[in-house]
Amino acid sequence: MDEPFCEAWERFKSLLRKFPNHGFEDIAQLNFFVNGIKPEVQMLLDAAAGGTMMFVGPEEATQIIESLASSDHQAEHGRHQSHKRRIMDLSTNDAILAQNKLLSQQLKP
Repeated sequence: MDEPFCEAWERFKSLLRKFPNHGFEDIAQLNFFVNGIKPEVQMLLDAAAGGTMMFVGPEEATQIIESLASSDHQAEHGRHQSHKRRIMDLSTNDAILAQNKLLSQQLKP
């Protein structure tokens, strides 16, 4: 699944909330999540942890994941806005070109 990191984290937390009596300790939950994400993202988390996520406690690991998820969310939001702007710009440019073409045709004898 090619899901943005921020969405994967939110989906994971949502699943944990749906099943509050799952019985998994915090460290096990974090291991499940980290082992289920892309290797590139695992490397980012390890770098943010100063080596490897396996050597930080659950609280620090959660803070690192939350921080990266927040950054990813902002980046995703920015990409969608940028994409929408480009579509609107193209539509505006096309409209202007069409108007110019109509005006040119009307001015021709």
